[in-house]
Amino acid sequence: MKKPLEPRTIAVLFGIAVLVLSWVSLATYWSTHRLVQSFEADNESHQILDKLQHIEVLIESADTSVRSYAMTGNDARLDSYRYAKLVVPYEMKQIENLLTTNPKRQGTWKRLNRLLASHLSDLAELVSLRRTEGLGAAARWVANRDDKAKRDTMEHLLSEVQQEERTQLDFMRLSVSEHAWKTKAALILATLVSLSLLGWAFSLLGRTAEERRFAENVTQRTETFLHSIVERIPYMILVKEATHLRLTLVNRAAEEWLGRPREELLGSNDLDFRPREEAQAAMEKDRNVLREGKLVDIPEDPLRLPGRDERILHTQKIPLPDEEGNSAFLLTISEDITQRKQAEKMLELSRDAAVESARLKSEFIRNMSHEIRTPLSVVSGMTELLLDTSLTEDQRRFASMVHRAADGLTALSKSILDFSKIEAGAFSLDIQEIDVRKIVEDVVSMMAEQAKVKGVNLVSVIYSEIPPILRGDPIRLRQVMAQLIGNAVKFTEHGEIIIRVTESRQNQSQVWLHVRISDTGIGIPVEIQEHLFEAFRQGDGSRTRKFGGTGLGLAISKRILELMGGEIGFESASGQGSTFWFTVPFKRAAMAGAPTEESSAPWIRSRVLVVDESDTSRQMIQQQLHSWALASEAVSNGQAALELLKREQKAERPYPIVILDMHLPDMDGVVFARRLRADPALAGTKLIVMTSAGAPLEATAASALGFSSCITKPPTLEALHERLASLIETHKPLDQKPVS
Repeated sequence: MKKPLEPRTIAVLFGIAVLVLSWVSLATYWSTHRLVQSFEADNESHQILDKLQHIEVLIESADTSVRSYAMTGNDARLDSYRYAKLVVPYEMKQIENLLTTNPKRQGTWKRLNRLLASHLSDLAELVSLRRTEGLGAAARWVANRDDKAKRDTMEHLLSEVQQEERTQLDFMRLSVSEHAWKTKAALILATLVSLSLLGWAFSLLGRTAEERRFAENVTQRTETFLHSIVERIPYMILVKEATHLRLTLVNRAAEEWLGRPREELLGSNDLDFRPREEAQAAMEKDRNVLREGKLVDIPEDPLRLPGRDERILHTQKIPLPDEEGNSAFLLTISEDITQRKQAEKMLELSRDAAVESARLKSEFIRNMSHEIRTPLSVVSGMTELLLDTSLTEDQRRFASMVHRAADGLTALSKSILDFSKIEAGAFSLDIQEIDVRKIVEDVVSMMAEQAKVKGVNLVSVIYSEIPPILRGDPIRLRQVMAQLIGNAVKFTEHGEIIIRVTESRQNQSQVWLHVRISDTGIGIPVEIQEHLFEAFRQGDGSRTRKFGGTGLGLAISKRILELMGGEIGFESASGQGSTFWFTVPFKRAAMAGAPTEESSAPWIRSRVLVVDESDTSRQMIQQQLHSWALASEAVSNGQAALELLKREQKAERPYPIVILDMHLPDMDGVVFARRLRADPALAGTKLIVMTSAGAPLEATAASALGFSSCITKPPTLEALHERLASLIETHKPLDQKPVS
């Protein structure tokens, strides 16, 4: 049995133990102090690294946000930039405070600080430029801005600061490791047990403190993140306690929708801001949800507040249980669907209006067809009977014009009925061989008298490259031509109307014709143009009252041309006239045999002088003469024509034929003929006079006045060719192509 220690020994041992413990305590205190400093420095380094990484992420996010805004102009894309603009200066200030104990690194940090501030300023400049001057200016700013060097410098400084922090952190860890080793060695010499216990306790406390700091940091970040989501979400979020249904949480959307600040809403219930009856009904629904303990979805939940517009909400109510499973809170999430419901209502009204419009249109078409076709059938029938009787040439011509006009109107009334067929997809074309020249000339002849009465010159120019026979629908082509030329005559008070028919393009099987109807009329205002081809639309009411019409003509023409594979358009300005054009394909007609050319020397040598005040009429007649290999000259008045005839006669280059308008600016056709016949050198010149459809000349009267022949203006190709052929020994057919 061991001898117990004596009190002196115990005292000595105790004293030694106290000394050792005191030394251990001092050493532990000193070691602990150094370790605490190391941990604090380590924590600061970690914070600096975290904040530098955060700044780097924020700057990158801000760059992306601003560039996206610059491209799209969507203000919502600037959220990341605004967030970075607020947070980056704060993080920079925090890092600067952490670096106050290290002057050596403050120089690098200040350079980085200036670069970051400059970069944010550049982004703000780009946002301002995009907002005030638009996408083009922003794009030029980005293209002209070479900030690669600045970004490289900024990234280099960020990397440099981060590397310094990591180096400092490694150094501190190495220092702590060496100090811990020396402390442990010293404590082992003193007392292994005390050092182990103290070391264990200290390491445990240090680890616990680190874990606590980490847990608090995670908790704080999570709370901040969740709070940001709740505040930024575009839904109204309310949390009510189960007992009195008082609000314990509201978000920013709730403040806006309910029209009250958060401080006033918290602690209140529905009775404090809604009408009493509605509030009681809403609170009863909330209690039912809490009792059932299940989510409830309300597709349409009206929100009516005094002094505010009614909102339609899509609401979900979710009971939140406590630890025991009882409903302790009620979460309400509401989406504002007011605009969606208004759009659905407008869509429904538009649909009803469209249905009603279709019904009225159908009824209008039926009534109009009945009202037009009934009297037209009488006019057409009576005119046919009249044509079967004995009539003078003038009477027969007038009756024929009436009959053609009646037929045209009958076809038009039929086309109105066709409009409904077009919309129903039941419309078909009657394809047959047609003479485009004949159709155009017939329509022009039909409209010529109306134009003449108004003092408007109506001219058609059909270019010679157009094949004489094509395959298409003659009725539909005539209908479209009559509509467009009729509109030009209707809306033109003075000047001229020119119809040009040219070949647009061709292939082996088809020829595309391009028709342009240009007038010097009142033009079309810009605000009317976009609705011009809509059915039942005729511009403003004043035009409808002045000029009449159904508002269907252009709509029908557009549909017909589209069904024929063509297109239609126009160019116009108010007060500057209009040009309507359309391009439509026709199939080539099967040729019975190769065309033959007939050109005799007398025909080719013949020269024709054209005398007409209208420049367009002169060009049109000259073009046709050229297509028949006839040389021609044109002047605008009678005196110039007489002088030219005399001059050319002396030069032995006479004009054997003169085509002149009856009404010249300086003299009429009768005076011109009298002066021409009075000159023996010119007396043999043949005169073809052009008269209006309303005042034609009989052949006998024309001869008595000194004219060789007369023709109605504007002359058709067939009539003009016939008159020329009768005055020239040999003629060539109409379909001969021009001699170059």
